[in-house]
Amino acid sequence: MIRNGFLKKTVFVTLLAGISAAGAYAQITISAGFALGRVDANGAGIHLEGTTGLGANIYLDYLLPINIPLSIGGEIGVDTSSLSGGGDTMTTMAVPILLRAAYHFDLLPKLDLYAVGKLGYALGFVTAGTVQQNFDSAGGFAIGIDAGAAYYFAAAFGAFIEAGFDNYMIESKFSVGSFSQTISTPFSRFFTVGLSFKR
Repeated sequence: MIRNGFLKKTVFVTLLAGISAAGAYAQITISAGFALGRVDANGAGIHLEGTTGLGANIYLDYLLPINIPLSIGGEIGVDTSSLSGGGDTMTTMAVPILLRAAYHFDLLPKLDLYAVGKLGYALGFVTAGTVQQNFDSAGGFAIGIDAGAAYYFAAAFGAFIEAGFDNYMIESKFSVGSFSQTISTPFSRFFTVGLSFKR
């Protein structure tokens, strides 16, 4: 009994020490920012001019405890834009859910330069404004590649910029009465700026 209890306590203390050490070593970065992008709509008989869209994003990155400066993480955001043409307005909203992998170039202690690759899926929502039309919205494949820079004013607080090309293809089925067609709405995000918190 005594041995068994001692063994359990030893294992428990060892696990706690290991978790604490991993937590002390781990570097986790949470970033939140605003984004700019562009959206277009293409469909038979529909010609809507592309416009600049606004969005917001939250990133969570974990620096891997290996010799190579790689981080992995996730990203979720929302991108919106309104397009007009033919007497109607169409509002598009994309909700990208992406996996991120970044390589970091450590040049200065307060400056983090990195390159990011992204892969995931974007939920899509499309509505018509001035004319009540039916859109069965769906999502689409999402990819991205960006270059980023973060400058830390303090050990745990800084600002970041990411620029590149994130592409989401939203497929929506448009119908009026017995007529229906599929509209492809690509959204391209090219610039994000915000704040970073590092632990």
